[in-house]
Amino acid sequence: MELSERKKAILRSVVDAYIMTGEPVGSKYLTANADFNVSSATLRNEMSALESMGYLEQPHTSAGRVPTAKGYRTYVENLMGRYYLAMEEVEVLDEVIESKLTELSTIMEEASHAIGEVTNYTSFAFIGGSGTEADRYETLLISEHDFLLIMICKDGSVRSRQVKTKETINNEIMEFAKNALNKCFVGITPEQVNLNTVIEFESAMGEYRSFASMLLRVVNEMFNSFDSEKVHIDGMTKLLSHPEFFNVAKVQSVLSMIEERKRFSELMKKAVPGQTSIIFGEEAQDIAPPGTGFVFHPISVGGKVVGAVGVIGPKRMDYKKVIASLDYFAESLTEQIDKDFGAKGGLLIGEATNGKREDE
Repeated sequence: MELSERKKAILRSVVDAYIMTGEPVGSKYLTANADFNVSSATLRNEMSALESMGYLEQPHTSAGRVPTAKGYRTYVENLMGRYYLAMEEVEVLDEVIESKLTELSTIMEEASHAIGEVTNYTSFAFIGGSGTEADRYETLLISEHDFLLIMICKDGSVRSRQVKTKETINNEIMEFAKNALNKCFVGITPEQVNLNTVIEFESAMGEYRSFASMLLRVVNEMFNSFDSEKVHIDGMTKLLSHPEFFNVAKVQSVLSMIEERKRFSELMKKAVPGQTSIIFGEEAQDIAPPGTGFVFHPISVGGKVVGAVGVIGPKRMDYKKVIASLDYFAESLTEQIDKDFGAKGGLLIGEATNGKREDE
C-alpha cells in the first residue's frame, strides 16, 4: 500500500528523532517537537498503521516506536532531506583530494581517516585485487646493477619494481627485456601464463636469456600483487560510543565481517560507479550483522571500480551527513584521479619504486 503524505511525514520525523536521540519515538514527542496539526491520538493511529505495514516496530510494549530496516530504506531513498557539508568538513576532505599522492593505497588510507573524522563513525577504505591485464612494460636503467621494471595496466594503474642484480646490465639488455615482455606478457591475465609463454619469452630474450628467469620472477610478483585486497579501518573505538554496540558479541561480529575481505570483494563487484550503496544487516545478514548500517561509495579509475570508501555503524546513523560526505569525497576523488593520472600513464597501486629485490 502506498504511503500517504501524512504517513511519509510521520515516518520521516520518527527516523530523524530516533537518529538524534536514540530513544524510541512516541506520539507525545511528535506532538511537542514536530509540526503536525493533528491530535496525539491521530498520530498514534498513524504510527500503528506504519507498524503494521512494516516501517516501524515497538521494542517494548509501553515504549514508542523505532524504524525497521524497511523504514530506514524508505527514508534514505525517498524521504531524507539534503545535508550541506560545513566549510570545515569540506576542507578536511579536500585536503586528501588535493594531496597529490601517487599511490592508491596511501590515498585510500588517508580517505578512510578523513571520512571518519567528518562523519564520526568507524570508516573504511577497500582496495580490490584488480586482476587486470598489462598494457605495456617499460624498463629504466639506474646503474650497472640496478634497474626499474614498470608494468602499465589496461585500467590505468601502474606496478613497478626496483631490481638489483649481481650481473652487469646495460641499455641494450633493458631494451631486449622490454621488447620481450611486451611481446609475451601483454594482454594476458596471470592465469593465462603457461609453459609456452615462458618458452616464448626465453626465446625472445635471445643472447640475454640468462636474465629471463630473474625477469619472470619479478613479473610474477607484480602479477600476484593484483590479487592482494586491502581493507583499511579507521576509528574502531567509535563503534563503542553507540549504545547498539555496548554488546561485545555485536562488536566481534562487526570485526569478523571486516576481516573477511572476500565480502568486500563481492560487494565491490556489485557496486555501481558513482552511486552510494546502503546495506542494513537485517536485509543482508551475510554481509552485515543485524542492527548495523553499512554505507559505501565506490572509487573508480578510468571508469573501473578499484575500491571504495565507507562507514560502518549502528543502523541508527546520520545518513544525510554520511551520504553527503561520501558522495562529495568519492566523486571529487575520482575526478581528481582521472585528471592527475589520465595523461600521466597511471596511478601507482601496491608497492612503488622503493620495492626492491635482489637477484640471487
